[in-house]
Amino acid sequence: MADQVRKILIVEDEAPLLDSYAELVQAAGFTPLKALDGYQGLDILANNVGQIDLVLLDLMMPGVDGLEVLKTVKGNEEKYGTMPIIILTNMTSESVVKEAFNIGASSYLVKTDLDYEGLMKELDKFLG
Repeated sequence: MADQVRKILIVEDEAPLLDSYAELVQAAGFTPLKALDGYQGLDILANNVGQIDLVLLDLMMPGVDGLEVLKTVKGNEEKYGTMPIIILTNMTSESVVKEAFNIGASSYLVKTDLDYEGLMKELDKFLG
């Protein structure tokens, strides 16, 4: 099963953005899994333990925000699995960036600064 397509979970509450990230991920040869909020993201992770290779996680979401999702996953890896989690947000506050890395984020990308090549380079860093 070495040829199995890698799965990337994208947790993003803005549907058009979620769809465009999913298209980019799919065009790069990965299988995108989509969640519109933190609750859905956690459900998908819990139901696919060991099958998700990477998570792209927005921070600003209704209900459970991205930092809460990150804390939950990193605090219970037996339930959710271990995989790189890349924060994908427009929040640039130094304290938020620091908190995300302290909790266990693998990388922190600012959406407004990100283009296709940048995203692919980041995915390649963790999945290449």
